[in-house]
Amino acid sequence: MTIGAIGDVLLHDRVYERQETEPGVFDFGPPLEAIEPLVSSPDFLMANQESVPGGTAFGLSAYPSFNSPKEIVYELKDVGVDMIIAANNHTIDRGIPPLMSALDLYDELELPYAGAYRDAADRENHRIIEVDGITFGILSYTFSTNGIPIPTGFEDSVALIEEDRIRTEVGSLREKADVLIVHMHWGNEYERLPNHFQTSYAQLLADEQVDLIFGHHPHVLQPIEQLKQPDGKDTIVFYSLGNFYSGQDFDFTDVGGVATVEVTKTVNQDQTDIQLTNPFIEPTQVIRGEDGEYIAVPMNEADSPSIAGETYEETVEHVTQWQN
Repeated sequence: MTIGAIGDVLLHDRVYERQETEPGVFDFGPPLEAIEPLVSSPDFLMANQESVPGGTAFGLSAYPSFNSPKEIVYELKDVGVDMIIAANNHTIDRGIPPLMSALDLYDELELPYAGAYRDAADRENHRIIEVDGITFGILSYTFSTNGIPIPTGFEDSVALIEEDRIRTEVGSLREKADVLIVHMHWGNEYERLPNHFQTSYAQLLADEQVDLIFGHHPHVLQPIEQLKQPDGKDTIVFYSLGNFYSGQDFDFTDVGGVATVEVTKTVNQDQTDIQLTNPFIEPTQVIRGEDGEYIAVPMNEADSPSIAGETYEETVEHVTQWQN
């Protein structure tokens, strides 16, 4: 089977305003239509929903304090997203009520989520997903909440990068799942290579026998790398998946990707063998439509160059430059 992830879904006002069909009603079907075949191809796909879809009841807003239309989540599910990753620096931009509204929405749509939680019990209910007979334990953490203090009584609403807590949670999942996945919201914005914190923390996670790491936050693609675990197995690291759907217009921020890994499970008597192979990022691009709308497309099908002028081939070369 194939497991996958996409990067940041970050709805600036210039994005959602162009999709408003009537006051307070939004349709994200047209701008995501072309990307559906690519997004729906993995057997299980996770999306970093960076701007909280709390909905119009709280007043929509964008940078620097985001609250997005709920309709984006309906469309993400329609095009093939199976799980929401919710720990990021914008999780509590507008406080706890919009976040709880978003979690209600995920539950309504039967979309599991990780990284943001209702309470301690919700956080302790570890996300173990079974797909094609393979179990995946999935965790998500963020380096920051943009300086916004987590309110008293909601300490577990956002999972922060805290080494002791991560070691504990990873340890509790390790024996319960065939494959252990951690999403990390980390790094420096707009930098195309990981910083020391990313690389050192990735090795820490590899030492804890995490199998697969997906990174978010830089808003640009960063390379894939394989690190060694203590037992010699590989940990696959996607340092940053870039922007999947946003209104950012800096160099390289219009390019993201669908990250995929092939996972096989072989059971021979009482021995179980799990193999993760062929890590890859299929680049995507956000282009502008005739009316200025923001449209996500496979990069190799884009009818306009990326902001930085980088080709599809150059993008693939960039993300694969560190692969063994």
